[in-house]
Amino acid sequence: MALNDTKLRNILGKPYSGPAEITDANGLSVRISPKGVLNFQYRFLWSGKYQRVGIGRYPSVSLKDARNIADELKVLLFSGTDPRIYFIKTCSSRATLKDCLAYWYENYVITQLRPKTQNLYQSTVIKIMDGHFANVPIEDITAKQWVDFFTKQEKVNPRRARQVLSQLRTAIHWCVRRQLISSSSLLNLLPRDFGSSSKVGDRVLTYNELAEIWLKIERSRASSANKLLHQMLMLWGARNSELRLATKSHFDLESMIWTIPKELSKMGNIIRRPIFEQIEPFVERAMTTYQDVLFPGDSLTTPITISSANRYIGRIRSDMDIGYWRAHDFRRTLATRLSEQGVMPHVTERMLGHDLGGIMAVYNKHDWIEEQKKGYELHADKIFWHVKKLSSA
Repeated sequence: MALNDTKLRNILGKPYSGPAEITDANGLSVRISPKGVLNFQYRFLWSGKYQRVGIGRYPSVSLKDARNIADELKVLLFSGTDPRIYFIKTCSSRATLKDCLAYWYENYVITQLRPKTQNLYQSTVIKIMDGHFANVPIEDITAKQWVDFFTKQEKVNPRRARQVLSQLRTAIHWCVRRQLISSSSLLNLLPRDFGSSSKVGDRVLTYNELAEIWLKIERSRASSANKLLHQMLMLWGARNSELRLATKSHFDLESMIWTIPKELSKMGNIIRRPIFEQIEPFVERAMTTYQDVLFPGDSLTTPITISSANRYIGRIRSDMDIGYWRAHDFRRTLATRLSEQGVMPHVTERMLGHDLGGIMAVYNKHDWIEEQKKGYELHADKIFWHVKKLSSA
């Protein structure tokens, strides 16, 4: 499918749900994010493996220029030269921090990583480091300057400071391996020496607390989509993105199976969960109320954003007196409470969407759908019993 400027302009900057990549010719293609960000890339076979190299973002790089660059890369490939050397040679030998981050993002992040990870890097290390050490070759930035910078950052936000340093080390180390720069004193800094690590959650809710949350959601003034999303997250113990980004095609009401494609799975695996008795009415309500996107946000064609979902839970939590909790705690609660009821660990692991460890990960691909169904029904029965009890009090 050949590219043209009209097609690219119609996609640019608009919500997009079509193919993630559209090919042109001579190895050129454009990768499209759900937000309509367009990045040209060149795909080629090197040492028996397919590789991708970023060419640039449209419209900063025109379609005509992208095609010309792809032609040059093809000439390099046919001469037995790795096409990636083209970008190394055309980069300044005195690359700045901004140059390194742009090179890493264009040639690795958007070509190798999932959209969710791309957005994470864009909103953290790239956004936060923008404008710092401007016009200074990165090889000239001293370790003392890096230390002073991250010391200030950890006073503002300790966890973010450590996260940004860790991500920045990843980016700079990648640029060193690709020979964009020879070294950086940043690599002498260790993330554990700055800020603090993200806390691993340990909150396990009681069934009475789950019932309180359920009723708060039910009685809240919010969109039906937001309420349905979080009630179903409580019943299924799914990750937010697995359900929030779900479409009608993921649900089979004949076989009563919800299939999460690997693109929406954190671990890149296909997840299968049963549509059990108590959750069936919620699934049917979502499928009959909305279009293909089951949990729409500002428009019927785009899902609720994670920030909108988090803000909603923040409002619910602030009006309750049960301490701090978050929607992700529903997963830990489901696994813990069902383990207390005798549900086997391999079943709860499948309910959480985890791959099994050890030799079972290699040879055992069974999903234990019937066992999952019994576990979910037990969990839902206990939640609804407590909801009924609180409602009648």
